[in-house]
Amino acid sequence: MKALRVHVVSMGRAAAILLVWGLAGSAFAKQDKYLIVSASDYVGSVPLNQFIDFRTARGYDVSVYSVPAGTSRDDIKAHIQSLWGTPDAPDFLLIVGDTSGGATSTATTIPHWTGGGSRTAPTDLPYACMDGPGDWYPNMFYGRFSVNSVSMLAQVVEKTIVAESGGTGDPSYTRRAVMLATDDPTALAAALHDSIISTHLEPAGFTATRVYAGVGGGTAHVAAAVNEGVLFTVYFGHSGSSGWSSPGFHSSDVMALTNEGKYGIAFGWSCSSAAFTTDECFGEAWLRAPHKGAAAYLSASSFVWWGSESAWESSRRMERYFFRAFFEKNAWRVGEAWQAALWDILADPDFGPGHDHTRNIFEEFVLLGDPALRLPFRALVLTAPEEWPEFIPPDVDTTLVVRIESASEKYDSGLLHYRYNGGEYQTTPLVALGMDLYAGTLPAPPCQALVEYYFSATGDSGGKAYFPEHAPDGEVLSTIAATTTTLFADNFEIGEGWTVQNEPGLTSGGWERAVPSAAGGTGAPTVDYDGSGKCFLTDNAPNADVDGGPTRLISPIIDVSGWNEVYVRFGRWMYCDDSVPPAKDFLDVEVSADGGATWILAEHIWAMGDWVKHDIRVRDYVPLTPQFRMRFSINDTPNNSITEVALDGVWIHDRGCQPAALLGDLNCDGAVNVFDIDPFVLALTDAAAYAAAY
Repeated sequence: MKALRVHVVSMGRAAAILLVWGLAGSAFAKQDKYLIVSASDYVGSVPLNQFIDFRTARGYDVSVYSVPAGTSRDDIKAHIQSLWGTPDAPDFLLIVGDTSGGATSTATTIPHWTGGGSRTAPTDLPYACMDGPGDWYPNMFYGRFSVNSVSMLAQVVEKTIVAESGGTGDPSYTRRAVMLATDDPTALAAALHDSIISTHLEPAGFTATRVYAGVGGGTAHVAAAVNEGVLFTVYFGHSGSSGWSSPGFHSSDVMALTNEGKYGIAFGWSCSSAAFTTDECFGEAWLRAPHKGAAAYLSASSFVWWGSESAWESSRRMERYFFRAFFEKNAWRVGEAWQAALWDILADPDFGPGHDHTRNIFEEFVLLGDPALRLPFRALVLTAPEEWPEFIPPDVDTTLVVRIESASEKYDSGLLHYRYNGGEYQTTPLVALGMDLYAGTLPAPPCQALVEYYFSATGDSGGKAYFPEHAPDGEVLSTIAATTTTLFADNFEIGEGWTVQNEPGLTSGGWERAVPSAAGGTGAPTVDYDGSGKCFLTDNAPNADVDGGPTRLISPIIDVSGWNEVYVRFGRWMYCDDSVPPAKDFLDVEVSADGGATWILAEHIWAMGDWVKHDIRVRDYVPLTPQFRMRFSINDTPNNSITEVALDGVWIHDRGCQPAALLGDLNCDGAVNVFDIDPFVLALTDAAAYAAAY
């Protein structure tokens, strides 16, 4: 996400500062990285851009790998693997495109894998496993938008956004479920569902419709329940790639549904209904159906185990574990809930890593949908009204504001939880401001303190909600207690004295300052980083990139002497389509304390596109002198890659402990009064003498 500079208005050292900030800032201690691996036809399309904007607005750091046609699944995985262990390592992985059945991508498809378990099931699991050959423990939450056209992608994106936003027209559907049970007595499906209903659904305020084939439940009952709107559609029994067997419900029945705007998740503990290698399996029908169906479908791509009560047991356990993840572990993102269930079966002493069922369950159960899809169930809704602060003033109280809205419960009480420099969390109560806004006062932090905080709220029935939603074990908000002083800033609309140095080996792609071409080229940005218009980039002509080199962009000399905590912040774009040396190219960021006579490497960057914010603490590399410079170098040697870089939004600042400057306080005593007149005259008549004195 782009950095936000926060202007803090001082109201005196004894006064509290009222700050109302929101999710768009850089205040997360951990921001979820979301990688989209997409077939090339969908990259840049309206629906994919809409989805990226939606996920970004929800606080995810989204990047896209556009897979060229003809890329092998091994090379696709190698790209994902190259990000592992770096700041860009994904927490979520979304594959966009159907599978063609081959081992390489096409313009609309991404190849699948074959599992190593006894079922040899079609699977995407290896894309998410980073620990070498044979690994079947996923390191990220993953899913697939199994689509074969941009128009189909638009339908899937629309349903995903509507579902996570709570639907349209009838929000009560998010408290309904329909439970389908086979009439096979060995499955014990009805008893299982009854247990789920009484243990999880009803205590949470859900209305559950039972459609049990053994007592006459059929297709019409399923359709009626789904059309009314349900968050969960759950099937346990026999099935094939075209639908569920008893009660019967098939792809044609999905296409006849009328549940527009009321989308949830459908899942089946059954055989082959997510066999996404077929032309259109039953699960794909649920996902793809326009204005109907589900926002996601989870089931097996091959056979589960049946024929006896003991054979069905692993599926029964998985249904219990899945619902436990939602209602007991508060894991309401679908991919997260599913993996929580997987870890439970892995730890189950009756199954575990050595049991034949366990690896097959990991491999053959396929999530057709967004792994970050957050089902819209919560007691209260906590959101942020504005932008969270990156810096707050030291040694003064700061009031932080959150919005809390009723959902399944009404608000009863709330707390602001905070700690300084990794200590124990303390709490302070929230105070109602009106209009669903609540304030908590953060006691004055010491200068340079890392402040971590989150909000909690309790409903009138005892339900709890948090912001961020997975605090404190997951991400929390953070800020730094410091006063920032700008030493140098350049958005490149003018260009403050930068120079370009092209080495003789460069044949194309030298640095230049321009508005990025809207047409772009492979790997090139189409907009600048900070929204001002211009940036520095390598050869703005379409279909031109760096060849040979290096080309170097060198800053003017900047005086950073006399300060203590100087940081350089910039937005960078780096793209190289080769991920393996020696073809792999890097953007080198160097700093100098002697005007460029010597250089120290600070960053060595390889990436596959996207603007990314970087912060460099200068004294980690060089002393703070009057002769500070930066240099950004890129080359493509050997000349066999598509390589593009860009730079924007350079901000050099000190994070100090002095109070914020008070306008008119010429003698720097913290007050504006008659004692500022003489310093004012001195500043006008002898600037050097004034600087020395004050």
